[in-house]
Amino acid sequence: MKKLIFILIFFVSQLCSAKDSIEISILTCSPGNEIYSAFGHSAIRIFDKENGIDKIYNFGMFDFDTPNFTLKFIKGKLKYRLGIHQTEDFINEYTRGNRTVIEQKLNLGKQEKNEFLEKLNFLYRPENRYYLYSFLEKNCSTEIRDLLLEVGVKFPDHKIKKTNRELINSYLGEKLWLRFGINLMLGKSLDKKTNTLQRMFLPKFLKKQVGNSFLQGKKLVKSEQVLNDVLVKDKFNIFNWFSPVVVFTLLLLIILYWFPNPIVLMICFSIGVIGSLLSIIWIFSEHPEVKFNMNIIWCNPLYLVYIPYIIKNKSNKILASILLVSVFVSIFIWLFGVQMFDLAVAPIFFILGVINLKQLNLAHNKKDSGYPHNKLDSSLFHKLDQLLRNLMLLGKEKMKRDRFKRTLTKINSYVCKSKR
Repeated sequence: MKKLIFILIFFVSQLCSAKDSIEISILTCSPGNEIYSAFGHSAIRIFDKENGIDKIYNFGMFDFDTPNFTLKFIKGKLKYRLGIHQTEDFINEYTRGNRTVIEQKLNLGKQEKNEFLEKLNFLYRPENRYYLYSFLEKNCSTEIRDLLLEVGVKFPDHKIKKTNRELINSYLGEKLWLRFGINLMLGKSLDKKTNTLQRMFLPKFLKKQVGNSFLQGKKLVKSEQVLNDVLVKDKFNIFNWFSPVVVFTLLLLIILYWFPNPIVLMICFSIGVIGSLLSIIWIFSEHPEVKFNMNIIWCNPLYLVYIPYIIKNKSNKILASILLVSVFVSIFIWLFGVQMFDLAVAPIFFILGVINLKQLNLAHNKKDSGYPHNKLDSSLFHKLDQLLRNLMLLGKEKMKRDRFKRTLTKINSYVCKSKR
């Protein structure tokens, strides 16, 4: 292993003193089907025809076998690394995944190439090749952007009208469940207006900015080509028929016209568990993107407290009031742009509103009925209720008799007047 590392470092060192025949390119790979590949990928190609060198430098390497992989990723402790591949192997892998690889050859002078390769050599050292991943600030695209900035490339840096959340959602038009999950996880920091430099955390915007940039008065990209042939993707996806909006709207109709307790229990359990997970992630994760997540207001862990009440057909007026208010607060947060929620949250708001109103109504009815929940006292209250009902009936009968007597008196008075 040490010998292999030495050879690779020696190889990069040789490149630093290479002739001007070296070509440095930025590769942009289209999105894949896996969650980690949903936003595409960026890499660097180093091609030296004279010396038979054709390598890919990949900042997106990570190991699924890392101990506590999921926990480290959530906490922001998962280390990514810079790795090297043969170009042919890299392209074949993406071709098998039906993912296009586009190459942009950079128009760099010899001095700029050497400087660029020196920095790659420095980053590939064992003590430097690992870094803590950050979705917005440190990934496969931002590392390439920062390298280009260091060799003197001036990228346009001005405000744009879109937020980072909108840029992310632009990738996920056909992956509606993934979009719903990502919007549920990410906090309000993504709803600030971004700029052209920041948006380069996404591969397609890195590609766009590289294509529009200049270095020392000349265009940064001298040529662009597609390196592989892939099948044209069929945009029809049956899962879009069962999108979050459709599923949650059907669930809303069930709640409105049926309101089965098992489904209500399932909803409260799911909302409570997800809310608890979002709270834990907010507290313990070092990813700034998941902080200050306003989804926790409506996706509230307090829904877990509902479960014993629903099972026993009881209610908690205070809890129902708090959770109903949380739904309305979330709606105002959405409307005033404090944090944008996924569209699929709209039917969920209605579902939670109905559940909380039903709980308030149940509490109100039980309060009006006067029936206690204690079985020992229920018979006494039942007798009192029956007594009250009988008294009301007697009262009605008495009113009828009095009304009848008054009517007879009026008739008799009218008859007497007529006779006179």
